[in-house]
Amino acid sequence: MIALPAYADDPTPPTTTDLPPASVTDVNRSLEQLQAEAAQVQADFAKATIAYTNALKLAQTAEAAAKQAEANATVSKGKADEERRRLGVITAQAYQLGIPTVMGTESMLWSLAPVAENLQEIADRQTAIQQLGSTQVSQYQTAMNAGAVSDKLKAEAAAKRAAANEAEAKAQQLSKDVQKKAEAATAMMADQTADLDGASELSKQIQIARVQQARNQWQTYLAELAAAKITPPAAALLKDPSKLPAGLSALTSGGVAVPGVAAVAVAGGKTLKVLSAETIRAVNQAFLLVGKPYAVGGTGPGSYGCLGAARTAWLPYVTLPNDVTKVYPDYQAVPVNDIQPGDLLVMGSNSLGLVHIGIALDDNQMIAADESKGSVTVTRVPDNLYAALRPTLGKPSTPQVAPQLSDGAESFRCGNTATSYNVGSGDWTWPLPDGTYDIGTPFGQAGSMWSTGYHTGQDFPAAIGTPVRAVTSGTVHIEHPAWAGNLVRIDHGNGLETLYAHLSRIDATDGQQVTAGQQIGAVGQQGNATGPHLHFEVRLGGESVNPMPFLATGSATTGWGGYSNGMIPSNKLCSIGTAGHMLRCDASAAYQQLSAAYRSQFGKSLCITDSYRSYASQVDLYQRKPSLAALPGTSNHGWGVAVDLCGGVDKYGTAQYQWMKSHAGHFGWVHPAWADQGGSREEPWHWEFGKPAST
Repeated sequence: MIALPAYADDPTPPTTTDLPPASVTDVNRSLEQLQAEAAQVQADFAKATIAYTNALKLAQTAEAAAKQAEANATVSKGKADEERRRLGVITAQAYQLGIPTVMGTESMLWSLAPVAENLQEIADRQTAIQQLGSTQVSQYQTAMNAGAVSDKLKAEAAAKRAAANEAEAKAQQLSKDVQKKAEAATAMMADQTADLDGASELSKQIQIARVQQARNQWQTYLAELAAAKITPPAAALLKDPSKLPAGLSALTSGGVAVPGVAAVAVAGGKTLKVLSAETIRAVNQAFLLVGKPYAVGGTGPGSYGCLGAARTAWLPYVTLPNDVTKVYPDYQAVPVNDIQPGDLLVMGSNSLGLVHIGIALDDNQMIAADESKGSVTVTRVPDNLYAALRPTLGKPSTPQVAPQLSDGAESFRCGNTATSYNVGSGDWTWPLPDGTYDIGTPFGQAGSMWSTGYHTGQDFPAAIGTPVRAVTSGTVHIEHPAWAGNLVRIDHGNGLETLYAHLSRIDATDGQQVTAGQQIGAVGQQGNATGPHLHFEVRLGGESVNPMPFLATGSATTGWGGYSNGMIPSNKLCSIGTAGHMLRCDASAAYQQLSAAYRSQFGKSLCITDSYRSYASQVDLYQRKPSLAALPGTSNHGWGVAVDLCGGVDKYGTAQYQWMKSHAGHFGWVHPAWADQGGSREEPWHWEFGKPAST
């Protein structure tokens, strides 16, 4: 017999579904609904902003062209006037000297107009007599040509001025549209605020129910083993499916025996899976860690990082290395469709590296210390599952080489998703040509037709055959999942991927390197589609994010806790000790430590002007300073992980700024490269939290 853990004696019978109390579910809108609504508002605002930004650029270009044309016309008129003046002088000389002219009366009068009041200034008569015969006609033609050029340039300048005025008027109208969208967004987000606390509590209770359901399923399994009088064998006895202990048979998958696990027939014609004693102990220990706080690099007993939780669960049978990248080469990988409870699941990709680890459960779930949720918890297995490892099988039968960690891997540590990602400027385009598409179903919309329960991308209805383009450079991977039909996945490196689904054809090859704007396929309606459209996704570290801000700015943003940017309940944030300023709690703690160190150096605390910024305040700032502020819904201030500082830190080269550059990193605060002197947007005052020194 095996000893059941304390929680296995819970008198409450296990159920197939555990629901949160009615008092919690009785809310106007769930957190998922609020997310979908916020995504739609942000997409709508982004679309209006894109149109305005493009119109503004066109207006600026048209204005520059008009000014240049007007300048050219002015110069040309000056030249024409000078040539006409010269002709007038010659004509006047000819008239005074009585030299015959081939010019008609009107032409002569036209030529005299510029010098009619200055005939007394005519040059030496003898010189004039020598020159007039040969130059008068030639000068007349020169003056006429110069006048024609001047008139042409004047007309072109007038046309370009009219175009500039029209472009400016359009930009002004779109600016008003943006203002209206901003007002609507502010009102919408204010309406959401009232529901946030209830939705947040609902989300919390649903997660609690999810944990309880997983625990009940595991408890039921242990009880079934006990009822069948099965003593789980040692791991060594299950390694070879052909040499199992008496009474046990091989567990098969697709007709192939699965090593490290067995099966036994029980009453009712059922087959019961038999895990090793070491595996059961590891899962038991993993459940006992659920609810413990997350901490970067934490090894217990008070808090855990993702590797710390996995190591603790599997002790003392195995001692995992202190790096996820080193775990992969040490333990036998198994097919991902044969995952069993207790397996180590490692997440990542070839371009990103391995960034997360968890303990497998049934039903595509795992126990992991999750940075985005702030604790050890039960969560679904992420889409970026890289491999499943079975510690009880020991060393790999063939070498397993882990992918190298990229520079961006830190942002996706332990289930976290980078709060921001920027692909840079000048290398980003939309997936469909202008004027060929509509804006369809937004990211985040809830619905049972999607396996995740919500829409993971942005739909663009368009005619079948419309060219589909890579939004930026990367490596093509071609897939044919049932939901998408024909799908192109482009790996852009550092955890960034874009997906293009329902294609009628694919115009790229697997492994091909493509550039921004290069055609990779055509719009279709293959797979789970109700009509022709492009389903476009942006994924960071395997997690889907709202594509619209990405398309608008070339950067993506996602966050934590299931909240929308700028829509985080105040009870989920922590004060930094300065009135009115709040941050994500881990960022707040690090900021206060940083401020204490700064105070020891300069005798006063850090001076701060901005911290967490609500969506409404982002909209307000964007209205006032569009050239400086981030597009609303994309700012790291909206995730509570950015601050704007003052008191000397806000100027390059000061002692305060230099101290921050040298010391802030020790507390997890960094000055992003784009904000450095010479960067794309110089902001010495802007600092972001993201890389604690303990990693």
